[in-house]
Amino acid sequence: MNLYFNGCSFTYGDELDNPARDSWPTLVASSLSSEFLNNAVSGGTNQQTVYQTIQHSNNYDFFFIAWTFYSRFTEYNPVDNFEINFNPQLAINAKMHYSDDLKKNYAKFETYGKLYYTHWFNELYEFKKWLQQIILLQSFLKVNQKKCIMLNTTDNNLSLWLKPENEFIQATKKLIPFFDYINDDQLLTEHYQIQQLVAMIDQSTFLGWNNWNMQGLTSQYPTGANGHLLKDGHVAIANTVLDYFYNL
Repeated sequence: MNLYFNGCSFTYGDELDNPARDSWPTLVASSLSSEFLNNAVSGGTNQQTVYQTIQHSNNYDFFFIAWTFYSRFTEYNPVDNFEINFNPQLAINAKMHYSDDLKKNYAKFETYGKLYYTHWFNELYEFKKWLQQIILLQSFLKVNQKKCIMLNTTDNNLSLWLKPENEFIQATKKLIPFFDYINDDQLLTEHYQIQQLVAMIDQSTFLGWNNWNMQGLTSQYPTGANGHLLKDGHVAIANTVLDYFYNL
């Protein structure tokens, strides 16, 4: 069985002394005595995960998809076709993780990113787009007779977005900058659309959909200076994933 893993830094193994040896994908694959690819990248995005997973779909049997922050997005630099993953921490992400070619283009990267996050980032839209990404990737893998386990790197405000109708408006008020420009009926329409999307997600193959995520383990296990889980945390993730795998 060939295994495929994708996600962001929590799956890649940022701040581990030896990610290739100690990251949770390596531990899972070793326990299952399987060949594998850990295709996660630092600062990875859900958009990048969907794109790369489909690109690799013919070469693997079982897929482990760790969804990350929906605030991130991916573009391909028209100068050198280099994959650029944007998140609100623009300067840190670019300087730490990308090539010299990107650093030469850094002013453009920063200008574009700041413009987007200041004027065009829409939290409600990005959340619904993420739900669609889950549905589409699950459907794609199923049609191609590929098995998968999905899990969350972070909570992505699920506890707020998934509130019942009578609590939804108050719960999401702080997440919707244009809150004062739309009426309650419009907000409840958004609630209905979210519920419809969630109902399409196959939660039987989604580890801890709204009650567990990797970042939540940072309160229980040691982390590095930048908040990533260290070896004990990756062991805990691997054990949780394996328990879920064996009970599918």
